[in-house]
Amino acid sequence: MKILKLKKISDADFITGERAIAHMLRKNKKATFEFLIEDAGKKKLRKFGPDNITEELIDQNITISDDVSVQFHSDGSIEMIEGFKEALIRQRSLDQLKKLRKMTKGIDIADRIPDLQKQGANIHYSRNAVDSGIESYEDFQSHNKKFVPSWNLKHLTSPFKGEK
Repeated sequence: MKILKLKKISDADFITGERAIAHMLRKNKKATFEFLIEDAGKKKLRKFGPDNITEELIDQNITISDDVSVQFHSDGSIEMIEGFKEALIRQRSLDQLKKLRKMTKGIDIADRIPDLQKQGANIHYSRNAVDSGIESYEDFQSHNKKFVPSWNLKHLTSPFKGEK
C-alpha cells in the first residue's frame, strides 16, 4: 500500500509528492485528512483523523516513500515512521558493544591474524569498527543542534557553530 495524494479536509486541493505529503502530516498532527491510497493496483479514497476514524486503516503501516511510512492509530492519531532514525545505533547498544570488545580484545579472530598492512598488502582500512569509532544516534542529534540554517547566506565557512 502506498499513499499517492493527500488532502486536508479544510483545504480544496490534493497534495502530491512524497516530501510534500510527509511535510503536511508532520505540520498538522491533529487534523483530519483524505488519503488517495494505492493497494494492489487499485486506488481508494479514505478519510482519517481524530474526527473521522476509518476502521480499515487502524494499525496499518502505509508507505509514502522508500524511507518514510505512516502508522494509523485507533485514537485517530497518525505517526510518521522515518527510516533514517533506525539507521544509527543507540548509545546504550554502542556501550554494550564496547564492553564486549574490551572483553574479547586479543581473542577475536581479527586480532589474531597478522597485520597484512605491514606485509605490503593494500589493506589500509582493515580495523575493528568498534575500535575506530561508531557514531550513535545521540551523537548525531547533539552535533546537529549546532547546525546553522542558511549558513551559506550568512557567509559562514561551516554549517556548524564553532567548526571550520
